Amino acid sequence: MEDIDEIRQAEADLKKAEAELEKAETEEKAALKHVEEAAEELKEAEHHGHEIHFSVDGEDCATDLRVLTPNQIIRDFGKKDPATNYLVKIQGTKKDSFQGKGDERIEIHEHEAFQIVSTGPTPVSDGTGPAAFAAGLRALGYEPSLLQQAPDHVVLNYSVEVGRFKGQTVRLGFVVPQDFPNTTPSGPHVSPQILPFHPSNDVPHPAGGIHQGMSPNFTQFAGGGWEYWSRPCQNWGQSKKTVTSYMAHIWRLWETQ
Repeated sequence: MEDIDEIRQAEADLKKAEAELEKAETEEKAALKHVEEAAEELKEAEHHGHEIHFSVDGEDCATDLRVLTPNQIIRDFGKKDPATNYLVKIQGTKKDSFQGKGDERIEIHEHEAFQIVSTGPTPVSDGTGPAAFAAGLRALGYEPSLLQQAPDHVVLNYSVEVGRFKGQTVRLGFVVPQDFPNTTPSGPHVSPQILPFHPSNDVPHPAGGIHQGMSPNFTQFAGGGWEYWSRPCQNWGQSKKTVTSYMAHIWRLWETQ
């Protein structure tokens, strides 16, 4: 009799285990279906049927993807290497950095602006002084020229990408020390004259330290009206001492206008 009871209990335990297994399989199938549906919804959300227009380094871009990663934007739209660059989103005078967050998924909105910032050194191995500075600018995609009559004077066209002058193209002039990169240009010369002259450095940036008559070689040999912004590059000794570092300083001057 005792053996029969044990057999019946074992059969009952087996049926219970089978029922629990069947329930678990049903729940697993439901969970898998939910994951598949969520993935499909995400795919549909990312491809939302119309183009989003945005800019990268001042260049117009478009995508039908709602979600991208910073590294995708750097690689696919900026045509640069994410290993040596990171992305910054520009919102008026505010900027959001995605440094160290290259694989983070971000939602893209109409008319957003992004800036790609290099973390790698700018080559200046061609020597020192103005020639090295110009070589570094070319590596960043600029087209600088050295004034023949004043070869330590470098001029380039610069498209303003941030701040209240965004969208304008100006000329920037730099007087480059012969020992660059040990010493930087003291500040940019700007043409045309877009800020009121205010020579006093007691007034904080961006209003103060705007000088007239301090760009004679640029005026004579490059033409046009010029003003000098007294904006030395702070903390140069703690930086990588590259053209990239200096141009990041210039970028911040426009950002904070």
